[in-house]
Amino acid sequence: MKRRDFLAGAAAFGTAAVFGVSGEAQQPAPQGERQGGPGAAQPAGGRGRGRGPAPVPPAKLARISLMTLDFNPYIRAADNATPGPDQTLTPFDLPKMYVETYGIRNIEYQHTTIVQSEKDPAYIKELKARLDENNVKMTQINLEFGTVQSISHKEAEGRRQAVEHVKQWIDIASQYGCPRVMINQQQAQLTKETRDVAVEAMKAMADYGRPKNVKVSAETRGAGTPEYVQQIGGVKPWEFMIGVIKDAGAASNVDIGNVGAMNQQELHDCIKGWFPYSSGNMHIKSSPFWDIGQAVKFTESLGYQGLYSIEVTRHEAVRIVYNTILANLA
Repeated sequence: MKRRDFLAGAAAFGTAAVFGVSGEAQQPAPQGERQGGPGAAQPAGGRGRGRGPAPVPPAKLARISLMTLDFNPYIRAADNATPGPDQTLTPFDLPKMYVETYGIRNIEYQHTTIVQSEKDPAYIKELKARLDENNVKMTQINLEFGTVQSISHKEAEGRRQAVEHVKQWIDIASQYGCPRVMINQQQAQLTKETRDVAVEAMKAMADYGRPKNVKVSAETRGAGTPEYVQQIGGVKPWEFMIGVIKDAGAASNVDIGNVGAMNQQELHDCIKGWFPYSSGNMHIKSSPFWDIGQAVKFTESLGYQGLYSIEVTRHEAVRIVYNTILANLA
Protein backbone atom coordinates (compact mmCIF):
# COMPACT_ATOMS: atom_id res chain seq x y z
CA MET A 1 0.00 0.00 0.00
CA LYS A 2 1.48 3.34 -1.02
CA ARG A 3 1.42 5.15 2.30
CA ARG A 4 3.68 7.51 4.21
CA ASP A 5 4.99 5.05 6.74
CA PHE A 6 6.63 6.69 9.72
CA LEU A 7 8.61 3.57 10.40
CA ALA A 8 10.50 2.23 7.41
CA GLY A 9 12.76 -0.66 8.22
CA ALA A 10 15.07 -1.38 11.06
CA ALA A 11 16.52 2.12 10.90
CA ALA A 12 13.25 3.40 12.37
CA PHE A 13 13.56 1.18 15.44
CA GLY A 14 15.13 3.92 17.57
CA THR A 15 12.68 6.57 16.44
CA ALA A 16 9.71 4.41 17.35
CA ALA A 17 11.15 3.73 20.79
CA VAL A 18 11.41 7.46 21.51
CA PHE A 19 8.30 8.92 19.87
CA GLY A 20 4.66 8.01 19.74
CA VAL A 21 4.58 4.91 21.93
CA SER A 22 4.05 4.26 25.62
CA GLY A 23 3.81 1.43 28.13
CA GLU A 24 5.70 -1.85 28.17
CA ALA A 25 7.03 -1.39 24.65
CA GLN A 26 9.70 0.98 25.93
CA GLN A 27 11.05 -1.38 28.57
CA PRO A 28 14.27 -3.14 27.58
CA ALA A 29 14.21 -6.91 27.46
CA PRO A 30 16.35 -8.88 29.91
CA GLN A 31 19.78 -9.92 28.70
CA GLY A 32 19.54 -12.99 26.51
CA GLU A 33 16.01 -12.13 25.42
CA ARG A 34 16.59 -8.95 23.45
CA GLN A 35 15.68 -8.89 19.80
CA GLY A 36 18.65 -10.22 17.91
CA GLY A 37 20.71 -10.65 21.08
CA PRO A 38 22.28 -13.80 22.52
CA GLY A 39 19.62 -16.40 23.22
CA ALA A 40 16.92 -14.57 21.27
CA ALA A 41 14.29 -16.71 19.62
CA GLN A 42 14.81 -16.98 15.88
CA PRO A 43 11.76 -18.52 14.21
CA ALA A 44 11.98 -19.24 10.49
CA GLY A 45 11.45 -16.39 8.06
CA GLY A 46 13.89 -13.64 9.03
CA ARG A 47 15.73 -12.10 11.96
CA GLY A 48 15.01 -9.71 14.81
CA ARG A 49 11.47 -10.74 15.67
CA GLY A 50 11.65 -10.76 19.46
CA ARG A 51 10.65 -13.31 22.04
CA GLY A 52 7.55 -14.96 20.68
CA PRO A 53 3.96 -14.29 21.75
CA ALA A 54 3.54 -11.83 24.59
CA PRO A 55 2.49 -13.40 27.93
CA VAL A 56 -0.93 -11.79 28.01
CA PRO A 57 -4.50 -13.16 28.02
CA PRO A 58 -5.64 -14.50 24.64
CA ALA A 59 -8.45 -11.93 24.62
CA LYS A 60 -5.85 -9.17 24.30
CA LEU A 61 -4.00 -10.87 21.46
CA ALA A 62 -7.34 -11.32 19.72
CA ARG A 63 -7.64 -7.51 19.43
CA ILE A 64 -4.54 -7.22 17.24
CA SER A 65 -4.22 -7.82 13.51
CA LEU A 66 -1.02 -7.66 11.50
CA MET A 67 -0.87 -6.36 7.96
CA THR A 68 1.15 -8.44 5.51
CA LEU A 69 2.59 -5.11 4.40
CA ASP A 70 4.61 -5.14 7.64
CA PHE A 71 6.57 -8.13 6.41
CA ASN A 72 7.23 -7.23 2.78
CA PRO A 73 11.00 -7.29 3.43
CA TYR A 74 10.64 -11.01 4.23
CA ILE A 75 8.20 -12.04 1.52
CA ARG A 76 9.45 -13.43 -1.74
CA ALA A 77 7.35 -12.17 -4.63
CA ALA A 78 6.24 -14.74 -7.18
CA ASP A 79 8.18 -12.98 -9.94
CA ASN A 80 11.32 -12.35 -7.88
CA ALA A 81 14.03 -14.56 -9.37
CA THR A 82 16.75 -13.26 -7.03
CA PRO A 83 15.27 -12.73 -3.56
CA GLY A 84 17.24 -11.02 -0.84
CA PRO A 85 18.69 -12.97 2.10
CA ASP A 86 15.67 -12.17 4.31
CA GLN A 87 13.06 -12.98 1.67
CA THR A 88 12.32 -16.52 2.79
CA LEU A 89 8.53 -16.37 3.22
CA THR A 90 5.62 -16.77 0.85
CA PRO A 91 2.03 -15.60 1.48
CA PHE A 92 1.25 -19.19 2.49
CA ASP A 93 3.86 -19.11 5.28
CA LEU A 94 2.52 -16.01 7.01
CA PRO A 95 -0.33 -17.57 9.04
CA LYS A 96 2.03 -19.97 10.81
CA MET A 97 4.60 -17.21 11.38
CA TYR A 98 1.93 -14.94 12.88
CA VAL A 99 0.96 -17.58 15.44
CA GLU A 100 4.46 -18.73 16.34
CA THR A 101 6.04 -15.27 16.52
CA TYR A 102 3.25 -13.10 17.88
CA GLY A 103 0.38 -15.35 18.94
CA ILE A 104 -1.76 -13.37 16.50
CA ARG A 105 -4.53 -15.06 14.52
CA ASN A 106 -5.76 -12.06 12.51
CA ILE A 107 -4.10 -11.36 9.16
CA GLU A 108 -4.71 -8.44 6.80
CA TYR A 109 -3.53 -9.01 3.24
CA GLN A 110 -2.71 -6.50 0.54
CA HIS A 111 -4.52 -7.56 -2.60
CA THR A 112 -1.21 -7.34 -4.47
CA THR A 113 0.26 -10.00 -2.18
CA ILE A 114 -2.47 -12.48 -3.11
CA VAL A 115 -3.40 -11.09 -6.53
CA GLN A 116 -3.26 -14.60 -7.98
CA SER A 117 -6.62 -15.07 -6.25
CA GLU A 118 -8.14 -13.19 -9.20
CA LYS A 119 -7.42 -15.97 -11.67
CA ASP A 120 -6.59 -19.19 -9.82
CA PRO A 121 -9.25 -20.95 -7.69
CA ALA A 122 -6.60 -23.43 -6.56
CA TYR A 123 -4.61 -20.56 -5.04
CA ILE A 124 -7.62 -19.52 -2.96
CA LYS A 125 -8.19 -23.09 -1.85
CA GLU A 126 -4.56 -23.55 -0.78
CA LEU A 127 -4.29 -20.26 1.10
CA LYS A 128 -7.62 -20.85 2.83
CA ALA A 129 -6.35 -24.27 3.91
CA ARG A 130 -3.22 -22.66 5.43
CA LEU A 131 -5.36 -20.15 7.28
CA ASP A 132 -7.64 -22.86 8.65
CA GLU A 133 -4.72 -25.13 9.55
CA ASN A 134 -3.32 -22.41 11.82
CA ASN A 135 -6.70 -21.16 13.04
CA VAL A 136 -5.99 -17.74 11.50
CA LYS A 137 -8.68 -15.46 10.11
CA MET A 138 -8.23 -13.15 7.14
CA THR A 139 -9.67 -9.95 8.60
CA GLN A 140 -9.35 -7.51 5.69
CA ILE A 141 -8.09 -7.20 2.13
CA ASN A 142 -6.66 -3.81 1.18
CA LEU A 143 -7.40 -2.97 -2.46
CA GLU A 144 -4.84 -0.82 -4.27
CA PHE A 145 -6.00 -0.35 -7.85
CA GLY A 146 -4.21 2.96 -8.48
CA THR A 147 -5.58 6.25 -9.77
CA VAL A 148 -7.22 4.86 -12.92
CA GLN A 149 -9.75 2.68 -11.09
CA SER A 150 -11.18 4.63 -8.17
CA ILE A 151 -14.43 6.04 -6.84
CA SER A 152 -13.01 9.54 -7.31
CA HIS A 153 -11.99 9.20 -10.96
CA LYS A 154 -13.45 12.03 -13.01
CA GLU A 155 -14.34 9.67 -15.87
CA ALA A 156 -17.32 7.32 -15.54
CA GLU A 157 -15.35 4.42 -17.03
CA GLY A 158 -12.70 4.66 -14.34
CA ARG A 159 -15.37 4.54 -11.65
CA ARG A 160 -17.18 1.66 -13.36
CA GLN A 161 -13.97 -0.37 -13.50
CA ALA A 162 -13.34 0.35 -9.82
CA VAL A 163 -16.81 -0.86 -8.86
CA GLU A 164 -16.51 -4.06 -10.89
CA HIS A 165 -13.01 -4.78 -9.59
CA VAL A 166 -14.10 -4.28 -5.99
CA LYS A 167 -17.08 -6.57 -6.58
CA GLN A 168 -14.66 -9.23 -7.82
CA TRP A 169 -12.66 -8.91 -4.60
CA ILE A 170 -15.79 -8.99 -2.46
CA ASP A 171 -16.51 -12.38 -4.01
CA ILE A 172 -12.92 -13.44 -3.33
CA ALA A 173 -13.16 -12.20 0.26
CA SER A 174 -16.29 -14.31 0.72
CA GLN A 175 -14.37 -17.40 -0.32
CA TYR A 176 -11.69 -16.63 2.27
CA GLY A 177 -14.28 -15.91 4.97
CA CYS A 178 -12.93 -12.36 5.12
CA PRO A 179 -15.45 -9.78 6.44
CA ARG A 180 -13.87 -6.59 5.03
CA VAL A 181 -12.32 -5.04 1.97
CA MET A 182 -10.83 -1.56 2.08
CA ILE A 183 -10.59 0.65 -0.99
CA ASN A 184 -8.12 3.41 -1.77
CA GLN A 185 -10.34 6.39 -2.55
CA GLN A 186 -7.44 8.30 -4.15
CA GLN A 187 -8.06 11.29 -1.91
CA ALA A 188 -6.31 13.82 -4.16
CA GLN A 189 -8.94 13.16 -6.85
CA LEU A 190 -11.83 13.46 -4.40
CA THR A 191 -13.08 17.06 -4.48
CA LYS A 192 -16.41 18.85 -4.29
CA GLU A 193 -16.73 18.26 -8.05
CA THR A 194 -16.27 14.47 -7.82
CA ARG A 195 -17.97 13.94 -4.46
CA ASP A 196 -21.43 12.94 -5.71
CA VAL A 197 -20.16 10.41 -8.24
CA ALA A 198 -17.74 9.03 -5.63
CA VAL A 199 -20.64 8.49 -3.24
CA GLU A 200 -22.57 6.71 -6.00
CA ALA A 201 -19.65 4.40 -6.80
CA MET A 202 -18.89 3.59 -3.18
CA LYS A 203 -22.56 2.95 -2.48
CA ALA A 204 -22.64 0.40 -5.32
CA MET A 205 -19.67 -1.36 -3.72
CA ALA A 206 -21.16 -1.31 -0.21
CA ASP A 207 -24.56 -2.49 -1.45
CA TYR A 208 -22.94 -5.42 -3.27
CA GLY A 209 -20.94 -6.45 -0.21
CA ARG A 210 -23.73 -6.20 2.35
CA PRO A 211 -25.66 -9.40 1.51
CA LYS A 212 -22.34 -11.24 1.31
CA ASN A 213 -21.41 -10.02 4.82
CA VAL A 214 -18.39 -8.12 3.49
CA LYS A 215 -17.99 -4.51 4.61
CA VAL A 216 -16.50 -1.96 2.23
CA SER A 217 -14.46 0.73 3.93
CA ALA A 218 -12.06 3.58 3.22
CA GLU A 219 -9.40 5.10 5.43
CA THR A 220 -8.16 8.50 6.50
CA ARG A 221 -5.81 9.94 3.90
CA GLY A 222 -3.30 12.65 4.71
CA ALA A 223 -3.46 16.29 5.71
CA GLY A 224 -3.72 17.60 2.15
CA THR A 225 -2.07 20.61 0.55
CA PRO A 226 -3.56 24.10 1.08
CA GLU A 227 -4.79 23.97 -2.52
CA TYR A 228 -6.55 20.66 -1.93
CA VAL A 229 -8.13 21.83 1.33
CA GLN A 230 -9.51 24.79 -0.60
CA GLN A 231 -10.96 22.40 -3.20
CA ILE A 232 -12.93 20.55 -0.51
CA GLY A 233 -14.27 23.66 1.20
CA GLY A 234 -11.64 24.37 3.84
CA VAL A 235 -12.26 21.27 5.96
CA LYS A 236 -9.80 18.52 6.85
CA PRO A 237 -9.62 15.65 4.33
CA TRP A 238 -10.83 13.18 6.96
CA GLU A 239 -13.85 15.39 7.67
CA PHE A 240 -14.66 15.53 3.96
CA MET A 241 -14.28 11.78 3.53
CA ILE A 242 -16.49 10.83 6.46
CA GLY A 243 -19.37 12.53 4.67
CA VAL A 244 -18.76 10.38 1.61
CA ILE A 245 -18.70 7.22 3.74
CA LYS A 246 -21.89 8.19 5.55
CA ASP A 247 -23.80 8.99 2.37
CA ALA A 248 -22.59 5.81 0.67
CA GLY A 249 -23.65 3.60 3.57
CA ALA A 250 -20.08 2.33 3.74
CA ALA A 251 -17.66 1.88 6.63
CA SER A 252 -14.65 3.72 8.01
CA ASN A 253 -11.14 2.47 8.71
CA VAL A 254 -9.15 4.99 10.74
CA ASP A 255 -5.46 5.05 9.83
CA ILE A 256 -4.00 7.11 12.64
CA GLY A 257 -0.78 7.65 10.70
CA ASN A 258 -2.60 9.27 7.81
CA VAL A 259 -4.96 11.56 9.71
CA GLY A 260 -2.42 14.36 9.44
CA ALA A 261 -2.82 15.10 13.16
CA MET A 262 -0.19 17.40 14.60
CA ASN A 263 -1.13 16.68 18.21
CA GLN A 264 -3.05 14.22 20.37
CA GLN A 265 -6.31 16.18 20.35
CA GLU A 266 -6.46 16.39 16.55
CA LEU A 267 -5.98 12.63 16.37
CA HIS A 268 -8.69 11.98 18.94
CA ASP A 269 -11.10 14.29 17.11
CA CYS A 270 -10.73 12.17 13.97
CA ILE A 271 -11.05 8.87 15.83
CA LYS A 272 -14.26 10.09 17.47
CA GLY A 273 -15.69 11.41 14.19
CA TRP A 274 -15.07 8.15 12.33
CA PHE A 275 -16.05 5.85 15.19
CA PRO A 276 -19.82 5.63 14.47
CA TYR A 277 -19.07 4.20 11.01
CA SER A 278 -16.20 1.92 11.99
CA SER A 279 -15.74 -1.34 10.11
CA GLY A 280 -14.20 -2.79 13.26
CA ASN A 281 -10.68 -2.30 11.95
CA MET A 282 -8.14 0.44 12.62
CA HIS A 283 -4.60 0.93 11.27
CA ILE A 284 -1.87 1.78 13.76
CA LYS A 285 1.38 3.62 13.04
CA SER A 286 3.80 5.66 15.13
CA SER A 287 4.40 9.40 15.00
CA PRO A 288 6.45 12.05 16.85
CA PHE A 289 3.28 14.15 17.22
CA TRP A 290 1.13 11.89 19.37
CA ASP A 291 1.23 8.77 21.50
CA ILE A 292 -0.14 5.38 20.40
CA GLY A 293 -0.94 4.33 23.96
CA GLN A 294 -3.10 7.38 24.57
CA ALA A 295 -4.83 6.84 21.22
CA VAL A 296 -5.66 3.24 22.14
CA LYS A 297 -6.99 4.24 25.55
CA PHE A 298 -9.14 6.97 24.00
CA THR A 299 -10.50 4.62 21.34
CA GLU A 300 -11.34 2.05 24.00
CA SER A 301 -13.16 4.74 26.02
CA LEU A 302 -15.54 5.19 23.05
CA GLY A 303 -16.57 1.56 23.36
CA TYR A 304 -14.48 0.27 20.47
CA GLN A 305 -14.25 -3.52 20.42
CA GLY A 306 -12.60 -3.98 17.03
CA LEU A 307 -9.11 -4.71 15.79
CA TYR A 308 -5.94 -2.67 16.00
CA SER A 309 -4.11 -3.56 12.80
CA ILE A 310 -0.41 -2.76 12.95
CA GLU A 311 1.07 -1.02 9.91
CA VAL A 312 4.81 -0.54 10.28
CA THR A 313 7.78 -2.20 8.61
CA ARG A 314 9.93 -5.12 9.78
CA HIS A 315 9.69 -7.18 12.95
CA GLU A 316 11.56 -4.71 15.15
CA ALA A 317 9.01 -1.95 14.61
CA VAL A 318 6.06 -4.36 14.73
CA ARG A 319 7.20 -5.63 18.12
CA ILE A 320 7.28 -2.12 19.61
CA VAL A 321 3.78 -1.20 18.45
CA TYR A 322 2.46 -4.66 19.38
CA ASN A 323 3.74 -4.29 22.94
CA THR A 324 2.36 -0.77 23.20
CA ILE A 325 -1.13 -1.78 22.16
CA LEU A 326 -1.16 -4.71 24.57
CA ALA A 327 0.07 -2.51 27.42
CA ASN A 328 -2.82 -0.09 26.93
CA LEU A 329 -5.71 -2.51 26.51
CA ALA A 330 -7.70 -3.00 29.71
